[in-house]
Amino acid sequence: MNGLRMRVRRCGWLLALGFLLTSSGCSQVFWRPDLGGAMRLAAERNQIVVVAYWSPLNEDCMRMEREVFTNDEVKKCLGRTVPVRISSLTSKSFADDYGLTEVPSFVVFGPSGEVLRVETGYMNEASFRGMVEAARLSK
Repeated sequence: MNGLRMRVRRCGWLLALGFLLTSSGCSQVFWRPDLGGAMRLAAERNQIVVVAYWSPLNEDCMRMEREVFTNDEVKKCLGRTVPVRISSLTSKSFADDYGLTEVPSFVVFGPSGEVLRVETGYMNEASFRGMVEAARLSK
């Protein structure tokens, strides 16, 4: 019983860390946690949805947090979208649904819910902006 309690406590700390990193403004991008709500908002605004599937335990994810999502041009680019962040620690089903096998991964949806792009792995700011802009132009 004590081992189970320790695992639950550890999991709780990891979830809290993920929530803080997602919502505290570390990257200054307003990442939405709810894909369904984001899809409805994107349809209303005729915008694309950019989903970042990530883990606070992955070095490439944290590197993008520090180097890419703090970049003013990236923030401006994401400001024209509905950005969503889904943690691999809490939502394996998202990865299964879209064939994602690593973090970070990115799935870009059109306003009607169609998948426009799927990319995996670390991207620098120019590559990330290019992915988002290419998806926006193809919607």
